[in-house]
Amino acid sequence: MDVVLVLDIGSTNFKAAAVSSYGEIVWTWRRRQSPISGSPYLHLDTRNVYRWIIEALAQAVAQFRIAAVIPCTHGSSAALVANRAEPDADDHDAGGLALPVMGYEADIPDDVAAEYARIAPPFDEVYAPTNPAGLTLARQLYWQQTRFPDAFARTSVIMPYPQYWGWRLTGVNAADVSSLAAQTHLWDPVNRRLSSLVHARGWDRLMAPVRPAWDVVGVLREEIAHRVGAAVPIPVLCGIHDSSANCLRYLCLPDRDWTLLSTGTWLITFNPGQPLDRLDPRRDTVSNTDVDGNPIACSRFMIGREFELVAGPDGLTLETDSADWHSVAADVIGRGIVALPSFTDSGGPVPGSGGAGRITGGDGLQPAERRSLASLYCALMTCESLTAVGADEAAAPTLIIDGPFATDPLFPGLLAALIPNATLRVSEERDGTVVGSALLWDRHLGRYPHPPALRTVAPLDLPGLAAYAARWRSLAGLI
Repeated sequence: MDVVLVLDIGSTNFKAAAVSSYGEIVWTWRRRQSPISGSPYLHLDTRNVYRWIIEALAQAVAQFRIAAVIPCTHGSSAALVANRAEPDADDHDAGGLALPVMGYEADIPDDVAAEYARIAPPFDEVYAPTNPAGLTLARQLYWQQTRFPDAFARTSVIMPYPQYWGWRLTGVNAADVSSLAAQTHLWDPVNRRLSSLVHARGWDRLMAPVRPAWDVVGVLREEIAHRVGAAVPIPVLCGIHDSSANCLRYLCLPDRDWTLLSTGTWLITFNPGQPLDRLDPRRDTVSNTDVDGNPIACSRFMIGREFELVAGPDGLTLETDSADWHSVAADVIGRGIVALPSFTDSGGPVPGSGGAGRITGGDGLQPAERRSLASLYCALMTCESLTAVGADEAAAPTLIIDGPFATDPLFPGLLAALIPNATLRVSEERDGTVVGSALLWDRHLGRYPHPPALRTVAPLDLPGLAAYAARWRSLAGLI
């Protein structure tokens, strides 16, 4: 069977997946990983990821004919490749790097944060606020340049994280616009060029050349091909930012009169119909950029992490068929138990709420009650994220939920009930990032892929939900 092999490299999970020409995932290989704490800062375990990539390639080559390899990673990470570094240096100089690849949850020193605040580009140029920790990539680069000047001076090229793995596999430098423009402060989305800060800091001379995400940048290096048992050259595509890969599936729909709720660790709300000049940095609204360089208005909320914190470890381990979730949610609503924003440092759509999250009226909650409360809380925060990008302004908006929350026993029906004028649809493909990445091979071949299959969701009938939501907004300081 001919397949496309997607390397989906997240901050906490690594996954290799073989996708057939029909868009079906026919094989997966997963590993969990954790960033490395300590010197010089929280950084990604690139050595283990490289080892896993080689293992995954060997297993896939033994089972399939691989048409292409496509790297896809989270955003807010970049590789500083050292002068004269070799891409096969898996045991030397941390994979050809002048400095380790910083994790986006790294704690930015106060003095670095204060200095960066004075030079940060204006919101109406980059359409992204300066985010907590290392979530703003340009602030990472400033920290590396000013506090590790000798190491930074050894940098020959700066590559977004997907293209770093393409370089490791092919030896070819590249960058793609979806990664450069993922709320990094490195990109001016309206004018489709590097930001003024990139030029002011001299980073422009180090940036890898921008290529389309679907370009073949090279083939597996000879030593890797031999190591994994590949008998024929295997093309490697430039690669893509994970949220943009997921969004690519829906750009195949006949029209763009929809708002996409891409869920996972983050909720990224894509509203192609919202002008960028209406974005509000206080509500964590930003511009993402699709593979063609078109900016898309978005809002962000760390939904997966916040769900975990509200649900608690016992709630997370419950099977989805282990309770009558409708009855449990009705009981939580009837008792007036609320979770208030926000449990992570980012307040998402509720300004100034970062780190202030709390549960009221819920002493001694059972695991099923905590999990139901987490679904309620995340649905309410999602409503605020939709408002932040104007998705609630249409008379009858079409909302699409994608990712893990599409199969939550409560979340889709809750959202449909909270926004009764909307048509709410879900994709039951849990690995939308993988399937979306695989579409790049169709793009390379000039094929028009089929749009995703969607299912319409009926609203949950929960007495008192509207009053509960109004009380929640009042307690959260939103009204």
